[in-house]
Amino acid sequence: MIRAKQFDKQAVLDEAMQLFWERGFHATSIQDLVDHLGVNRQSLYDTYGGKDQLFMAALERYREIQSVPVRQLLERDAPVREVLRDFFRNSLDSLLGEGKGCFLANAATELATQDPAVAQVCAANARQLEGAFAGLLTRAQQRGEISADHSPLQLARFLMNTASGLAVTVKATRDRKVLNDVVEVALAALDH
Repeated sequence: MIRAKQFDKQAVLDEAMQLFWERGFHATSIQDLVDHLGVNRQSLYDTYGGKDQLFMAALERYREIQSVPVRQLLERDAPVREVLRDFFRNSLDSLLGEGKGCFLANAATELATQDPAVAQVCAANARQLEGAFAGLLTRAQQRGEISADHSPLQLARFLMNTASGLAVTVKATRDRKVLNDVVEVALAALDH
């Protein structure tokens, strides 16, 4: 009896995530995955269930990896503007440095209107980030850093939209000044 080749499922998932992130879902074929991952087609199907399921697992993996440092940053005990400026600076560094943008934003723009599962993952991520922003803004209100007239939830949704917009805009321009201008206007919204 022939024994199946063993492979590190997590490492293969991380490699698949990188390939999907770089190329997108539609531009990545099963053969591309087989060639890039060094895992035979049947093993991919047996382990992950197919291209759609592997993509969803990769998208969830990305979300899991990205959420920890973002949450830690937004929960930091520092002035709200400093925390938000650091958040946006780190986001832009990552978006510009990788050159691939944000995998979740890429998936949302490529697939979310056609694939409810992708839309659900993207929406869950947006709610999670929105909640982290709202928590930060509520703490800032309690410390008197922003007006009590502001709705932390509305501001959080605005900041979430700004972050999402930057993830898409960086695909069209890599001009740091343009991107920083967006961040500065977003931070100014805390003053009104």
